[in-house]
Amino acid sequence: MSMKLFLRVLLFLPLISLSQNDKSNQIPIDILLDSINNQIIYQTNTSIHRIDISSLKTISSIKIKHPSPSDYKITLNKNELLFLEKRGGDISILNSNDSLKKKDNSNIVNFFIGTNRFVRKDTIFKHGGYGYWTLSNFLTYFEDLSNEWQIYPISASTSIPPGVINHTGFYTNDSYYFFGGNSMNETGTRTITKENDGVWRFNFNTKKWKFLGTLLRNSSIKTLATFKKKSNILLLDDQKILYEIDILKNTLIKYKLAPILYGFIRGIKPIYFRNFVYFVDESKNVNKVAISEITKEPIIVSKFYDTQNITEKIMLASGFIILLIVLLFIAKRYANSKTLKLLDNGVRYKNKFIELDNLSISIIKMVEPQDIELSKVYNLVKKDHLSKIQNERIKNQYIDQINLQLSVLTGIKEAFLIVSKSNFDKRYKIIRLNRAVYGNLL
Repeated sequence: MSMKLFLRVLLFLPLISLSQNDKSNQIPIDILLDSINNQIIYQTNTSIHRIDISSLKTISSIKIKHPSPSDYKITLNKNELLFLEKRGGDISILNSNDSLKKKDNSNIVNFFIGTNRFVRKDTIFKHGGYGYWTLSNFLTYFEDLSNEWQIYPISASTSIPPGVINHTGFYTNDSYYFFGGNSMNETGTRTITKENDGVWRFNFNTKKWKFLGTLLRNSSIKTLATFKKKSNILLLDDQKILYEIDILKNTLIKYKLAPILYGFIRGIKPIYFRNFVYFVDESKNVNKVAISEITKEPIIVSKFYDTQNITEKIMLASGFIILLIVLLFIAKRYANSKTLKLLDNGVRYKNKFIELDNLSISIIKMVEPQDIELSKVYNLVKKDHLSKIQNERIKNQYIDQINLQLSVLTGIKEAFLIVSKSNFDKRYKIIRLNRAVYGNLL
């Protein structure tokens, strides 16, 4: 009996070796969670492998005869394995001959390049993508009754997001979120080089898009792979650094590099399930790691996006400028109300006004800029038919009258105009404003 067992093992070993060689030569395409059967469905360029979620052992393998599965991405809907064409709208199923059979009735070719797909309430959705020299900015869904793709209706009063390609999108709390990727340059050469820095949300209840904000500089991550953990999204960048985004709380967490992340291969979305992350490693095998092992050391916590867009910032800045102008105007009005304002027919101070004749106003205008010789005031008011003594009296009356009226107007007892001897020649007199008292009112 032992010899027979030994011979069976020898016969079986080449088969095992051949199976492993065939699998190692395959190109990984995608992995998918089958939570009902506790399996990971592993898609390669030739086959579909079902792997036990606990032991990570291969349960079954099916080599697809026709066409090549490398042109498709797999998804589960109502526990049915579907093959979604990457570039178009074809949906296929695996028939009894291990070949892909077209299920849908649509004829959409090369219109869903770089699209994002998700499942909501047993309905497959796609968002964005490129085709026929344009980018899509709308949601499409697969309708089971017609077996065709339809455009999902939105509110007439909604905002409209830009068309995007190769973006990050996910569905949670009956809303769809997306950010990143690229959009179209609308001027010059129509190339897809413009980075999309907006964060958008579509609410399925209101059927409205809403612009949430602009990605901050530290949030622009060159994404290697993404996966969802409950309502959060985790991103692995090209340096194998892991980030966690809480879109609802607008936070971005950067974690310290975990060495096992070097084993994650590019382009295959990992899967989070029951505190483990499942991924395809560099040996092209499905592997797993505890989520706590790769998220145990957060090093940076910051905002993910700025909630004010450019238009809001411009409006805010404009409002601030207008408010500043109004405040300056009010301040100027207030300051002017506390100064002496010389008018053509008198002087205003606060809410009071005194009327002055032309000669009094001329005297004030002469003295206001600088000290002058008293004789200039005399020459201004003198009357040729009167004597010098009489003209001196008129001159002094004008000065006294101005001082009296300014004192009544301002409530200040000190003289507004002061007559004194010149500092240069004591034989001459000058007249000047009492700047020590009235200087702050001028």
